Amino acid sequence: MELIFDAASHLFINKGYARTQMKDIAKEIGLSTGMLYVYFTGKRDILSFIMKGTIDPAFITQEFELPVCSEIFDSLDNEIMDAFERNTKAFSAHLDNIADYPLEQMLSDAFDVISKYSIGCLVIEKNPDNLGKLTIHYKEYRRKFYDQVLSYITLYMRKGTFRKVEHPEYCTRLIIETLSWWGMHITNDAFEVQKDIPFEVSKSVCMDNLLHAYKG
Repeated sequence: MELIFDAASHLFINKGYARTQMKDIAKEIGLSTGMLYVYFTGKRDILSFIMKGTIDPAFITQEFELPVCSEIFDSLDNEIMDAFERNTKAFSAHLDNIADYPLEQMLSDAFDVISKYSIGCLVIEKNPDNLGKLTIHYKEYRRKFYDQVLSYITLYMRKGTFRKVEHPEYCTRLIIETLSWWGMHITNDAFEVQKDIPFEVSKSVCMDNLLHAYKG
């Protein structure tokens, strides 16, 4: 199941859901197409499996009655949207008092969230027409995340722990794109994907560069 998760998510991100066929997923992991149908009745269930596994990594390692039943994904959209809401609420928890929430911790938490949900986010970004209301909700989540990071940066600038910049709104965009590159794109859909970079290394490189650039 983990092989199917990895292979299908790679194809849905880089080739696209619409252009990926069951035979492509089977070929990616060295299965016959018929054997893949033993596990899933179609690629829509594999898409749901990936999205569920993104918000709940333990899900993909549990025992399943095969083929995986579509009904277990009936409430998936709501589960994913609830996960977005929980992350939005958790990430904004320190906006009222940043005294015990330094810039380093904010960037670290932002990186962790981006990295944790990277596969699901990229699947949505690359296949917006196939994910309906999830795409709309995801765009709203991204907007809120941007607003939160900008709010933190504004507060840090007032405190003097983030250097003064002329356009904080654009610096916020650059920071988020840098976090996304190292936490999401480089291991999944960069021109030269580098899956062998350990999480700790990519995070360290990203943090070092951002703090060197912006810490006051």
